[in-house]
Amino acid sequence: MLALPLILLACATPQQAPNGQTPPADPATTPGVPNISATSPTQDALIEAERKELDREDEETKKARAEREKNLHLKLVQTMIEQDNAYAALAHLDAYDQKWGADRQSKQLRADSLRKTSQLDQAELVYKSLLSGQGQQKNGPIWYGLGKVAIERGDLKSAAVRLEKSVQADPLNINAYSDLGLVYLLEGQKEPAYNTLMKANQLASGDSKIMANLALWGLVFDDFNMAMDIADRLQWSDNTRNQVMSQANSIKRRFDAKGNTQ
Repeated sequence: MLALPLILLACATPQQAPNGQTPPADPATTPGVPNISATSPTQDALIEAERKELDREDEETKKARAEREKNLHLKLVQTMIEQDNAYAALAHLDAYDQKWGADRQSKQLRADSLRKTSQLDQAELVYKSLLSGQGQQKNGPIWYGLGKVAIERGDLKSAAVRLEKSVQADPLNINAYSDLGLVYLLEGQKEPAYNTLMKANQLASGDSKIMANLALWGLVFDDFNMAMDIADRLQWSDNTRNQVMSQANSIKRRFDAKGNTQ
């Protein structure tokens, strides 16, 4: 009975080294003690893949933020042009090009701004540089801009050709139809002017400016009922009616001088 505690004590006593000291534990043989001195090849690959994924997501975030900034800047420029602040738009386009570099959209806005500031030669050069290597539909707004340049120069024949190309490339361009119809009207082309202005009018759901051009067409080509109906619908004052009538008479005198009414 006295030997049992000694056996238990022997089992609980760690093995002694020859010099009487306890040897260090072997991680490979000691249960419950993990080896944390190095990661396995599989763990290294997972860590590297995760790092690359984080880097890629960060790069995509930067690109998305930059794209948003560019779009907002170009929208600001577009608003300036629409509000007849084309000189300020040119300054902003200079800043845009410095930061991001010129692209197709910024070049088109630059051409529009140059045209709005009567820098017609420069505007035409920029517009024409955008015609090469592009799809037909993308060229629609460019031909429209070139048509407006020709109108500013008083070259109605070139304006008609360019605006015709614009509506061919972009059949829903209301502004191009409106301006083309007015060019036809000024050139004395009765039916083409009416048909084109009616397209613009119906596409724009009765825009007052386009309807005014239709009223002018009625006065020029002696459709007084249509002209007076439009004047009543737009609630023109007597002064406005007189101004439009004066325009119509001026166009008629131009026809008489050229003898080109069709």
